[in-house]
Parts: sequence; structure tokens; C-alpha cells
Amino acid sequence: MTNSHNRFRFFLASGRLAIALLSMIALGALLGTVIPQQMEAEAFSGRLHPVLRTLFEALQLFDVYHSIWFALLLLMLAVNLIACSLDHFPAAWRQIRGGLPPERPDLFASLRPDRHRNSALSPAEAADRIEIRLRKRQGKVTRTQTDRGIFLAGEAGSFSRLGVYGIHLGVLLLIAGGFAGAVWGLKGHVEIAEGGTADQLQLAGGKAPRTLDFQIRCDRFVVEHYESGAPKLFRSDLAFLRNGKVEMAGALLVNHPLDFGGLRFYQSSYGRLPGGRQTLSWSRGDKPAGGREIHPGDRFELHGGAGEVEVLRVEGDLMRMGPAVKLSVTDGKRAFQFWVFERIERIKAANPGILAQVPLMNPGLFSPWLFSLEQTGERYFTVLQAAHDPGAPLVALGAGLVLGGLITVFFFSHRRFWIRVETREGGSRIAVAGQSNRDPAGLETEIRRLLAAGDAAEERT
Repeated sequence: MTNSHNRFRFFLASGRLAIALLSMIALGALLGTVIPQQMEAEAFSGRLHPVLRTLFEALQLFDVYHSIWFALLLLMLAVNLIACSLDHFPAAWRQIRGGLPPERPDLFASLRPDRHRNSALSPAEAADRIEIRLRKRQGKVTRTQTDRGIFLAGEAGSFSRLGVYGIHLGVLLLIAGGFAGAVWGLKGHVEIAEGGTADQLQLAGGKAPRTLDFQIRCDRFVVEHYESGAPKLFRSDLAFLRNGKVEMAGALLVNHPLDFGGLRFYQSSYGRLPGGRQTLSWSRGDKPAGGREIHPGDRFELHGGAGEVEVLRVEGDLMRMGPAVKLSVTDGKRAFQFWVFERIERIKAANPGILAQVPLMNPGLFSPWLFSLEQTGERYFTVLQAAHDPGAPLVALGAGLVLGGLITVFFFSHRRFWIRVETREGGSRIAVAGQSNRDPAGLETEIRRLLAAGDAAEERT
């Protein structure tokens, strides 16, 4: 039973299993890149032979990243990393915390000839110079005086042994963040006509729409084109409302998202709508006095300071009576709110006396000013992508740990040095032994410099 248990534990912590799992995950990611996924897979699957389409569906190849087998591969990789870390971490921790014994006679027994050097300096002076070098380059140094001579020991970079475990932890957090986003995350899109509002999120994957606890209003959509006609810039000026009150407003551009209500909104695409933009005109008596394109929230003054106008709402088809805009007009003494309909003449013809019965629909309520509405130019709708990913902080932290771990692993090493300085006729004899968990070339260079530091015939570096 013990042997079986040990074999199974060795299998879980083995590097071969990690390589096999990473290879299968990479193959799955390749399939998920080459084969259209989710909604994009509908047209592609229709061109496949029925048998092949059935096989793809059974293997969940049209939604690789949410498939059971891909999730199992990630879980097995997580188990492999945990088992590997638990198996090797105690030894690494002992290396870090175990300290550095000042004497290691066994290391000097089989040193190569180039690890020895005779110096004209006395043992104490040679040891002092080497100690200065050690403290400058290694930091942690111990010195011991014995009958056999002076022993020095130094080490640096012990933290580098933790780099691989930082990578392991980072990968585990990446996997956990991915699962959190897949299970509790949210992704969908919203289409909003310019000047209109929306409160429903069309979820990805064919799921039922979700009603938001707030409204999104597109006050203005701006698109600029290159000379070739290709879109150069498109931007949505949005307002987020709760209970009819604007809680936040901002411009949404490509690569410049907005966050509201626990969702992050991205500018995705746009399209053209029938009709045009809303243009409000006004006259005093029979004389035209001005006009302008309007959007919700706009404020402007009438000619000569006769009053201030605020655009409260803009509707594309109010109560099936056509485009309309709600205005608030005041001159400091009077204040009125009323609707201005584009098709007011048709409305009056179909409903004689309606303006007297419903003053709210009278465009001349702020006498002697008369307002009118018309459609001009092009009108657009904007498409917003919305996402909520609770795993994003875990993914960010995991990516940082992986990057930090890679830097630690490849740019730092745990080096240990033992130096023996013995008395010799006419001076001293120096021997240097060293160990490093990586970068043997750097270790050899530092050993030569330590030997040179204790030799009066060479200038210290």
C-alpha cells in the first residue's frame, strides 16, 4: 500500500505529467482558435458533414474553453502543480532557512588546482580583503578562526529558490481566475439607438436576456471616417440612470471602457438607423429665430435672453406618434415643460382640439415662441459589449506572480562560497569552494574574483 501510494504521489508530482497536460491544453487552445466558437460556430457547423458536426458537438469543440474536458485538464494541471510544490518546497525551505555552516572541510578535499592561490599577504590581511569582497557582493558573511586557519562563508540570492513556487502559485491563480470568470462571470451586449435608452443585456451563448437594475442612454454617437470611407473613430456619449436620475455620464471609445453597476462596458460596433438626427427649430411669431441639433441634457438660450431651454428627453417614437422631444423652458418668471412632436400636424388633424385638452403636447405653450422638430442627417445605433469577470483580480495577481517568478528564476541565483585562508611560508594559501543552483559561469567568475581579492599581486575588482 505504501509503495502504491508513493508511486501515485510521484506520478502526480512528476514533470512528465506537467508536460503532457500542458501539451494537451495547448492543443485544446489551438482547436479553440482554429474552430469558430459559440455564436460564430453556427454558420461553420452548417457547412460540415452531419457525422463530423455530431462528433464536434460531442467533443464540445464549438465551445472549447467551457468544455468539460478542457476544465478537467486545467484541474489536473492545478493538482500537479500543488503536488509538485508540496513535494519539493520543504527541501527548498531548508536551503533558505538552514543557514550557512562556516566550515566545510569536505568541499576543500577535492578542489581543482585553479581554486587555490598563494598570496604574499598574511592570512589575516588576505581574509580581510576577501571578507570585504564577500560583503560587497554577497551580503551575508560569517568568519571563523580555527587552528587550521581562517574560514569565511558567504551566500546571496537564497530567495531565488522561491521563484519557481511563485510561478506555480501564479498559474494556480490564473486557473482559479479563469474558473471564477466562467462560473460567475457575465458577458453580453446592448444595442442602443442614438437618443434612446436600454435596460436589457443580451447574454452570450444564447442565454435569456437579463434586465439590468439601471438604464443606459445614448445621448450622442459620433463617427469619423478616413478618406477611404473606413471608420476612423466612433464614440458613444452615455448616461447611466437609476430611477430616472443620471448617476454617471461619460464617453465610451474603443479601448477606453466605462465601469458602472458592476459591469465593464466596451465600445464594440455601430450601425445606421432609418431617419436622421433630431433638429429643433423655434420661431417668434411668424419669424424664424433659430435651430440646432439636440441631445438629452442640452441647454441653450433663446435670442436676446428671452428664456432658457433644456432638453429633458429625446424619443424616436413616443407612444407610436413619431419622434418627439421634451423641453423645459423658463424665463425666470414662467416655467413650462412640454413635448414637441415632429408629426404635430398629423396629430392635430387626427385629434381636433388635442392641444387645448393636453397642453403638454402644445409646442407653442411658451408663448410667443413656437417650437418644431424635424429629422436631418444620419442617425446611428451603438453596440456595447458588457462584461463582469470576478476572476479578473485573481488573473492579474497570477500574471504578476508568474512574471515575478520568471524574473527571479532567470536573473537571480542562490550562490554559496566557502573560503579557507591558511598560513604559508612567506604569506598565505587561499582556497575557494562554491555552489550555485544555476549560472555556473557566473559562479566561476566570482570565485576567480575572490581569489584575486586575497592576492596582493593583483588589484582588487
